[in-house]
Amino acid sequence: MKKLLILLIALGSVTSTLAQKKLNDYKYVIVPYKYDFVNEKDKYQLNALSQFLFNKYGFNAIMEDANFPDDLIKNRCLGLKSDVIKESGMFKTKLKVQLKNCNGDIVYTTQIGASKEKQFKTAYTLALREAFKEFETVNYKYQPN
Repeated sequence: MKKLLILLIALGSVTSTLAQKKLNDYKYVIVPYKYDFVNEKDKYQLNALSQFLFNKYGFNAIMEDANFPDDLIKNRCLGLKSDVIKESGMFKTKLKVQLKNCNGDIVYTTQIGASKEKQFKTAYTLALREAFKEFETVNYKYQPN
């Protein structure tokens, strides 16, 4: 039993180290101006909140309709494209954050953040903040190759 526990802890450490290494390869996070599960730009201020939370956890987040820095214009692969995915739930609002590289490959996905609130704005905000809590432990710091 002890060996199994040690193996699981070691495997978790390796996985988190690999995820951190992959994220540290990217300088920017590009936040879309509209998510697929809502029907208008920055509905419920989710996109602005996403940008704020990425910046809070050390990322350099840029809205996709903003002016990009010169290095990102020259090399789009310096940035990760963020997305928020709504999971189905009968009585809960469930969201997760996903980061993709310039080839469309998923680099990182958070755990699901959930809320039981009935008001959409409050529910989406709480679920998104909960999903972003995972970035507290990532310790992101850009490291150029």
